[in-house]
Amino acid sequence: MAGTGGGKEGPVLVCRNVKVNGRRTSLRMEPYIWDSLKEICERERLGLNEICTQIDQRRQEGNLTASIRVFIVSYYRTAIGNRGFSEDGPSLILRKALDDAVPLED
Repeated sequence: MAGTGGGKEGPVLVCRNVKVNGRRTSLRMEPYIWDSLKEICERERLGLNEICTQIDQRRQEGNLTASIRVFIVSYYRTAIGNRGFSEDGPSLILRKALDDAVPLED
């Protein structure tokens, strides 16, 4: 059933426009993923476009939506491993999550 988050039709996806590297693109993700990404942006004091651009600049072959999902998981796993979040602005958690989720090419 549409709108219930499951069933034969699959989960509900929300489409939003973001600017990535200065170009407008549409991303379709689950509401929970959008909420998680918004929370990370607030914690890190970065805009949605900034985080998406950082992820896009680091990804290699995967699509941007998949890279964002992996980044979110990595961010929260890193926070758990570090026993919580820092309130000191852009954190080591952000850098480590980016490194783990979308490593830079050597």
